[in-house]
Amino acid sequence: MSTLEERYRRLLALYPAEHRARHGEEMLGVMLAQAGQGWRFPDPRDVLDLVKGGVLIRLRHAFGPGSGGSWRDALNIAAIVAPLHLLVLEMSTWGTILLTVDGTQPLLYALTPAVYALPRLLIVWLALRGPRWAAAASAWVLTAASTTIPAVLSMGIDPFTPFERAFYALPDLAVALLLTFAPSPTAGAALVGRRSLLRWTAAAILTMNVASALEHFLAPEYFLGSLAMTTMVCMACGAASRTPAGRRAVILLVPLFLVLYRGVSWSGMSHDEWLPGLVQVLVGVTAFVVARRGFRPYGSGTVSSPEPLA
Repeated sequence: MSTLEERYRRLLALYPAEHRARHGEEMLGVMLAQAGQGWRFPDPRDVLDLVKGGVLIRLRHAFGPGSGGSWRDALNIAAIVAPLHLLVLEMSTWGTILLTVDGTQPLLYALTPAVYALPRLLIVWLALRGPRWAAAASAWVLTAASTTIPAVLSMGIDPFTPFERAFYALPDLAVALLLTFAPSPTAGAALVGRRSLLRWTAAAILTMNVASALEHFLAPEYFLGSLAMTTMVCMACGAASRTPAGRRAVILLVPLFLVLYRGVSWSGMSHDEWLPGLVQVLVGVTAFVVARRGFRPYGSGTVSSPEPLA
């Protein structure tokens, strides 16, 4: 294979696999026939046409009339993953009970995360067991409570402005909206696989608590908790990106992730300490690529056309 042909084939990777299977060789033959003698690089006009064509075809696949089933599956998946993710975040701080051992914090400090996890556990249980409206109603109640109760308890000396309170309530609002509009979160759990969800949840909670404990007692300057969180989220997104419904679910969850991790890379660091943030980005990208290429926990079926997923 010539260098020019190899580069054209890389550009053709912008197109969906089924399109390449039908038209790839024909497109490649036309471009090679039009190439000048001794060319090593594709014609810039061909590059532009290939990029534009690939993007347009993928957009048609993503949002065209035939994509409705995948978006429905994605909404169901996101509606179960989002509340589960918030539950994992609450349970990932249970390692702070170790802070009471050395007297760093009182026992109440360790018990508080467990109390906050209870309503999120209820929402996840209702989303998995049904009915859906009960899970959605619980999510809306939690959203309202997370904005009003702290302000009431502060007795007029709330350190947060109303805008800040509203911003911190956005994750709960996202969960409430997903549960309200998703046709069947239980179908989303079935699509991912309940065992897969359980494995991801257990692995994330264990990893986060161990990382937080190591960070506190052995390496407080290395931000191991943030690094572990980035790795787990990017691995999950990479695995999900292997399927059409999974990719769409990630798109639906992006607003939630942006709110939750708006500054996680720089938490506790001054702006000139760019190296930990760069390492975190590199680790996240690596985890995403490895998860996308290295293993496949999700399968390729849909709710309407099921397939073993785990």
